[in-house]
Amino acid sequence: MLVLGVPERVVMQIMGWPSTAMAARYQHVTGGILADVAQRLGGLIREVANDADDSSTEGSDESR
Repeated sequence: MLVLGVPERVVMQIMGWPSTAMAARYQHVTGGILADVAQRLGGLIREVANDADDSSTEGSDESR
């Protein structure tokens, strides 16, 4: 369920686990999950940087 992106609270309910410690113990983060998160973060970081560049460029055009 971790690979599918199911929220931890939902997994806990389905599995009958009473605490997040149980989820942490039995759900193992795989290399594929880590790669997916790294790719998403990389895209987000690039998007934020591009937005910042665009807004600073727009500001300089208005001052002319």
